[in-house]
Amino acid sequence: MRETSSPIAAANAVRFCVALAFAFGANVSAVDAAEVQDLGVSEIVEPPPSPADVAPSYEEIKPEAWEGRGLSAAEVLSALPGIQSYKQGGMGSFQTVSIRGIAARNILICIDGVPVNDAGGGAADLGTIDLNNIERIEVYKDRVPAKFGGAGLGGAINFVTKNSLNKGGRVLATIGSHNSFEGSAQISASPKDSVQFSATISARHSDNDYEFLNRNGTAYNKDDDFMDKRENAEFTEYSGNLKYRVLHKGGYFSTISTSITHTEAGNPGHESSQTKVAEFVGDNAQVSYRLETPALLQCLLLEAGVAGKFEKNVSGSYYPLDYIGYSYPDFIHYGLAGYRLVPELIGTLILDRLEATIRAAASAETWGARGTIRDFGVSRYTASIAANGEFAFTKWLSLFAEGNILKTNDEIDGGKFLMPTGTAIISDAETRDLSYAGMVQAKLGKKDSWFGGNISIGRFYRQPQLMELYGVYQGVLSNPKLKDETAVRFEVGGFVQSPSKKSTLRATYFDTRLENGIYWIVSTNAMKAFNVDAANIQGVELELNSKPVDFFETTMRGTIQDPRDESKIRLYTGKRLPGEPVHSYYVEGKFYLPLHFDLSFDVNYRTHIYTDRGNKIRQPDVARYKAALGYNPWESTRLIFSLTNISDETYTNIYSPNPTPGREWHFTILQNF
Repeated sequence: MRETSSPIAAANAVRFCVALAFAFGANVSAVDAAEVQDLGVSEIVEPPPSPADVAPSYEEIKPEAWEGRGLSAAEVLSALPGIQSYKQGGMGSFQTVSIRGIAARNILICIDGVPVNDAGGGAADLGTIDLNNIERIEVYKDRVPAKFGGAGLGGAINFVTKNSLNKGGRVLATIGSHNSFEGSAQISASPKDSVQFSATISARHSDNDYEFLNRNGTAYNKDDDFMDKRENAEFTEYSGNLKYRVLHKGGYFSTISTSITHTEAGNPGHESSQTKVAEFVGDNAQVSYRLETPALLQCLLLEAGVAGKFEKNVSGSYYPLDYIGYSYPDFIHYGLAGYRLVPELIGTLILDRLEATIRAAASAETWGARGTIRDFGVSRYTASIAANGEFAFTKWLSLFAEGNILKTNDEIDGGKFLMPTGTAIISDAETRDLSYAGMVQAKLGKKDSWFGGNISIGRFYRQPQLMELYGVYQGVLSNPKLKDETAVRFEVGGFVQSPSKKSTLRATYFDTRLENGIYWIVSTNAMKAFNVDAANIQGVELELNSKPVDFFETTMRGTIQDPRDESKIRLYTGKRLPGEPVHSYYVEGKFYLPLHFDLSFDVNYRTHIYTDRGNKIRQPDVARYKAALGYNPWESTRLIFSLTNISDETYTNIYSPNPTPGREWHFTILQNF
């Protein structure tokens, strides 16, 4: 069997070998510090995988892709083929991504494996994720892995926070345009041989007072356009995480992880009516404990864990009179606060030709309205089983399968919420059927082979969120009978390497058919969700990685797709899905220069998109150019100067609250200890 058939398998295999050594007589007191250090970081110490080792639609992004380059999480992700990003302004503004034409709300976003998608039913906001706290980003474009529960239509993105990879510490400081700054400090230590500890604290801020083209409320009349400056768009965030990992007698590991984020931001409103007092305040906290066993029967690893999460997000509305400078009498705060508890048990079996993982998990969460409206609350309880396995028939051929089953029970707590026409009360929740997903995939490719391929097909789902079912905001009506959104996804792909292995070409064809998509219908200032959407997305992804000479390497990626709306609403049938281009391309190059300098550049281009389902509002092609100059005066010190949006792009989506900023610069100092 291949040494590693996926990233999680590689991590498990390393843990298996380490734990097996302890099972044969190693004792905590007899292990020297160097060995314990290796044990403590076994989750991420892996040999560089060959293309045949990695899941075909799995990507891993390291800090080198964003540190000192002034990039947000959404922008970093959009460099990958098949991923489109949406950013409504500067630092901290609302940001999402779509994967292979599937909308952001259908993508599972996790931090250290714990979902961050809230009960609101919308997409997770990537703008609130500070990359200074992140060790790596795991991207699954074809599925939601069993280790995350398996529930999701458009794949999964997992942000892994920094850990004790090496003893010592690091400090990062960045200043830039719009009075922006970022600061981050990390320390990693081993107080004693069997203990590892790491902590990271970060802060970032920007006034976001950039200039933009104000259309003065007349989008199609250019005669009254003028250059304006953004107001009430400032963003401030404080965050941090802590990890404590200990080796017990008998080869058991315990890991405690904690992450905390506090965000404050203005709400600038629309370009024709900028606001003064509208705001957003968010608090997030996540705590988890994990216990890993040594190898049982020389082939079985067990992990038990429990994670708890608290989230509160409150927004202050804006109204037309707000921009005069005083609060409108009907100014309200609205939002959600919720608690979630997720216990889980994971077992991994490693045999000669078989690797298999099974995860049994449950969750309990409760959400209540905050701000002016406080009379509504809902609770959700789930139980799920997810499993995957890969069997190697030969050194060239293996079969991978994955599936999950989810049972959900909702309860109403209070059930009173406000509507434009009065007050509505919901007394009971609808009983939900079992949700299930499954996927099979065949992989062709021997380790270190110069070619390989894969073919897969699967059925996936996303269950409606609590807001979509029961309504938790003013003017949002309930529809407890919503069905799960479902998708059937097909994929075939392959890679080929040059004889020198300095160049690798990948190609993937994908076809996704969505059913029962949830769509919000607006009538008389009220919103209600219905299962009316259907869509078909077909496309091809291409990627070329090459290092033809020692001083230069390049990556070229492209996506060609046809994302079509097949809604039951005749007006939209056959139209292109909003926000999805037909073509998008990314080119990156890096030069390694004399005297410890390096220069990198990248271009991200997409063809026109439509911002409405009727394809009436067309947005033009957009190309973004970025460059960064790095200098390492000493081995532990790095200086980076970067320019983003070199083309001084001022185009903005007229329906977006925050116009896109133009050219920005950043200067970063990174010091390791």
